[in-house]
Amino acid sequence: LFEARGFERVRVEDIAAAAGVGRRTFFRYFASKEEVAFPEHRRRLDRFGALMQERLPGEPPMIAVQRALVALGAHLMATRDEVVAQQAIVDASPTLIAGDRARDREWDDAVAAALAGGASPTTRQRVTAGAMMGAIRSTLRVWFEGQGREDLVRMGLETFALLADGLAPGRARAQGPRPTTT
Repeated sequence: LFEARGFERVRVEDIAAAAGVGRRTFFRYFASKEEVAFPEHRRRLDRFGALMQERLPGEPPMIAVQRALVALGAHLMATRDEVVAQQAIVDASPTLIAGDRARDREWDDAVAAALAGGASPTTRQRVTAGAMMGAIRSTLRVWFEGQGREDLVRMGLETFALLADGLAPGRARAQGPRPTTT
């Protein structure tokens, strides 16, 4: 329905009727119409958490995060047609674009928590998570624009390689103007 009419033109009643259920039944399964447009979001976050629980002994958190995100990328490749179609629906709707941003924040928080390994994330871990997820979002955008034809796993690995020097612990800090006091 979203693909045919656009998200804003579809009502909850339309979705319920197409599914052969009533409005009340719809709300037993979904909190909102927006939730229907992001059917795999929670499962992907849960899968990320499960992959982080499988972290190898001694594996650095950043490597574990990368490994988990690459595994999720492989799943997106396996469901490419569906995922590309869903993203097209999101990209065509201002409401869903805003919802996508809120879900992006959940990913940033999940990655920061994973980097912190159970502790409260530090500023550095939050910034690192934001940089990683910003790069992943950009990679995904390129992949979606290409209709999912490229190898997303390869693209993700290249993205992490680009980030490696800038995010590696102990690297020199960026040189810039120093604050002055007057």
